[in-house]
Amino acid sequence: MNSLVAIGLLCCSAQSSQLELAEQACDTAIERGNTFLYSRQTGNGGLSLNATPVLHDVWANAETNRSWHIATTSIAAMAWMAQPQDDARDLRIARAIDYLCKSPLVKRPDDWDTDNTWAYVYSLCALTRAGNNDYIEKTHRTKIIRQRARVIMQELYKYQSPMGGWAYYADETKAVTPNWATSFQTAVAVIGLLEAKQLGWSVDERRLRVAIDTLIHCRLPDGSYTYSVEIIPRVDTGTGIDNVKGGLSRIQSCNYALYLAKQMGYKSPIGHEQIITGLQQLFANHHYLDIARGRPTPHEAYHYNSGYFYFFGHYYAGLLLEMLPKKEAQQFFSPYVNSVVKTQHGDGSMLDFFLDASGKEYGAAFGVAGLCHARNSLKQ
Repeated sequence: MNSLVAIGLLCCSAQSSQLELAEQACDTAIERGNTFLYSRQTGNGGLSLNATPVLHDVWANAETNRSWHIATTSIAAMAWMAQPQDDARDLRIARAIDYLCKSPLVKRPDDWDTDNTWAYVYSLCALTRAGNNDYIEKTHRTKIIRQRARVIMQELYKYQSPMGGWAYYADETKAVTPNWATSFQTAVAVIGLLEAKQLGWSVDERRLRVAIDTLIHCRLPDGSYTYSVEIIPRVDTGTGIDNVKGGLSRIQSCNYALYLAKQMGYKSPIGHEQIITGLQQLFANHHYLDIARGRPTPHEAYHYNSGYFYFFGHYYAGLLLEMLPKKEAQQFFSPYVNSVVKTQHGDGSMLDFFLDASGKEYGAAFGVAGLCHARNSLKQ
């Protein structure tokens, strides 16, 4: 009996030690990531706009690159707002938010290219977080933030597909209103609109409900979500993308959006149990994202995974950890931290896909933000 007690105590001690080491690694990675992001913030408040945007002519459009630049600046601002109050960091947040409010609206890059929607969804999310930030409120920026968010929402509504959601290309129709929609960009839009509603800002309720219902429609019996919004969604067999192994990152973003919707009174299938299952699926199948990270061609890895799925999914997984009770979050904390920290470069940056010079910036921004939310899960 005494032997069993001793073994139990040793196991508890080992788990506690592992958690402490993960916390230390998390703190260090956040600080190093901050240092890199600070070095990339320019005098106007935005992160550096690429002088040599891409290696591929298809994405050499200036507005496409400005779309990613605005989105990356937004994610960096959210990463800083997810951290404890700090005077120097508050000034950086304010500069980034001022930049997002005063920059010219990103235009549609081309008839087939609607990457401007990435600028809309992430700047909306950054503005809603800023609308709930103490320093921003004290410095009387709330009114201009609300006004800018209203303009962005109006632009975003123009790109809501007849399928009910949003996407970043319009290849099928090249029409004013695109037909294609994806689950994951729709999830980001839903999060921004829900957070705007939480702040009491005016939101088009009908469009929001349609988008939430669209996400629910994308959900498959195995807990994954279809990549595109399909008339008849189905699980892909074999090496397809519409299953758990091809949808690890989509599961996290869509689950977070639908869990937030449920908290706000909307009908949603995502509760505590589904969050746990989605996180278990992420770490049980994480090798598929590991294989894809850093590969130069979109969708070239198993189950059509792309390198740029990596930090996107980990950011929303971090947000989900923050939603869990402390004891349940702890079981995922160490593997989560390891999956992010192992990607960090010597200069503090992180990279999952090289398309243009913003790759290290959005990687670090997503990585730092996710780590911050995961760390918060231990402080509940």
